[in-house]
Amino acid sequence: MKVVLSQFEGIDNTPALPLAAGILIASAKLDPDLAREAAFSIVVRRAAIAEVVARYDSPDVLGFSLYPWNAAYSLAVAAAAREAYPEALIVVGGPAVPRPEALARRLFAEQSALDVLVFSEGELTFRALLRAHLRGEGPSSVAGLAFRRGEEVLFTAPPERVFDFNETASPYLDGTFDALLAESREGFSMALIETNRGCPFSCTFCDWSLTKHVVEFPLERVRAELSWIAERGFSYLAIADANFGIRPRDADIARALAEVKRATGRPTYCYFYLTKNNHRRNLETIEILHEAGIGCCVGLAVQDFDEEVLEAVRRDNIQSGESIKLREIMGGRGIPTHNELILGLPRQTRDTFAATLVAAMPSWPRHDFVVFLCRLLDNTELAEPKERERFGVETRRCLWRTQRSGWDPVVEEYQEVVVGTLDMPLGAWCQTYRLAYFAGALFNQRLLRVVFQWLTEVEGADLKAYLLYLCGLTEEGVEGSVFADIGRVFDRYLASILAGGPFVFPLGESEALIEVSEAVAHAALLRADAFFEEVAQATQRFLPGADAHRLEEAFRFQSLVTPRFGVAEARDEGFDHDWVAFTRGGGTGAPLVPSPSRARYTPPAYVGLPEFASFATTHFACIRAHLDVGQVASVERPALRRLTVL
Repeated sequence: MKVVLSQFEGIDNTPALPLAAGILIASAKLDPDLAREAAFSIVVRRAAIAEVVARYDSPDVLGFSLYPWNAAYSLAVAAAAREAYPEALIVVGGPAVPRPEALARRLFAEQSALDVLVFSEGELTFRALLRAHLRGEGPSSVAGLAFRRGEEVLFTAPPERVFDFNETASPYLDGTFDALLAESREGFSMALIETNRGCPFSCTFCDWSLTKHVVEFPLERVRAELSWIAERGFSYLAIADANFGIRPRDADIARALAEVKRATGRPTYCYFYLTKNNHRRNLETIEILHEAGIGCCVGLAVQDFDEEVLEAVRRDNIQSGESIKLREIMGGRGIPTHNELILGLPRQTRDTFAATLVAAMPSWPRHDFVVFLCRLLDNTELAEPKERERFGVETRRCLWRTQRSGWDPVVEEYQEVVVGTLDMPLGAWCQTYRLAYFAGALFNQRLLRVVFQWLTEVEGADLKAYLLYLCGLTEEGVEGSVFADIGRVFDRYLASILAGGPFVFPLGESEALIEVSEAVAHAALLRADAFFEEVAQATQRFLPGADAHRLEEAFRFQSLVTPRFGVAEARDEGFDHDWVAFTRGGGTGAPLVPSPSRARYTPPAYVGLPEFASFATTHFACIRAHLDVGQVASVERPALRRLTVL
């Protein structure tokens, strides 16, 4: 029996070993009959549909792992495969398979190629389905399925959770991934593992909340997988747990990873989601990895800081204060952190989200935030009709484009994006979108970080009011001004979303696609002197009582430490305050000390690139990766020179 599983790469995903398909195959091979009488293979790469279908070469069973980022392409391949191999059993599973009966029936009606839907976890269910098919039996005795019988769609008993992962197997350790790497090692840059599965939280926008009970994978299996990954040369590891650090043993897993790094030199970077309510355990995890030389950016998924919003999405049992404590500790140690926020959640207003943005912008030099648009995912509570009606959810089905240059999706993917609710109608959502991504350009892209720190820590200004004021200028900017240029950027991106178009656009004549906050930063950097002059004048109007000399110095220092296209030489400027020490102490409350001094800024090498577009995209990429964008040094006393990496 020839079994082929397809877990196609997706939009904006780092090319990773296909963990879902791998664990399905490894677990199926635990059955002696299947191990003896079935041949398994995995297909990952997107290509022309006819090419992929020909590659299947007369399968008996075709399985597809459906995710939001590959579902449209997978279903198109399945339809073509049905024409080519009419006798094959075509099975789909994964997070993008709808579980409510009415939606499952609709999927069958729309996709005539499909024979079986697998709900929830698939290891045991898929093995039982293959065993039944091998014996010539129907799927009716296998729990957790829907299947066709003639013109009927039948549902079997509800699926059961996997509570003992000893009943499954690892594709890393049983040879499944060795065979895949032998075909295409260069096609995979990341390895993905689970150490536990399940999430105790109930966030309505997330499908992780469907598996409440957290189940651990065998510790020795996890350790062996980490060794396998390092020995095969993978430098980038992602841990797919919903809450890494939630179990007491997770610190031991971090130590095991550190041991592997010391022995092999890999991995060099590890990505994960930390648990929500235990900053002490999270701190232990980060310290272990940091001391071992394993890079990580501490992601703090608060989504919103407003208590009413958190309650509306059943996230009120998650303590935002724990994230803030961890953020402060990491900031003091110079370890990168970022807050994750979601725009479009129930009960948000423009005013409350502005407050959330300010809460996500402390002065720590290596902190930033990311704003995700709220997307309605299959099987989440927020996507249900009653929740849509309760909160007045308005959406658009938008084209999902990647920022990867030259990547061909073959079949376009789409996502359903919230663009309005009862508390934030469409017009207010558009204004809040502008505010969120304008703040992202000014803070994350480092256009005004010095100014923000000066305003809040020295002048005591209201940062929320300041952001709202500046953002308003992008909507009413005088023609020919940089504010007007930025306003047109927002108009373009908003028009695309509301028309169901993409979220990213080409940067000038280049092929590089950039998201909106980077496009705003591009417009500002293209006319940097005019941008700083316009914002300084606006700041004087907003804060007429501010010390005029400090204001002038704040903007001059901000301008000094901002990379400029084509300006490769180091630049010195004199100041009456120690701005180097002030910005280095961001987040600690270090005062702005009157102290005549000179600051020298040495730009990064990429300012010398031949085209502005190349300079800008490289600059944005360095910021995303938390790499240097120049160095600033205090040079008033050369023997005591101090260096800060921006």
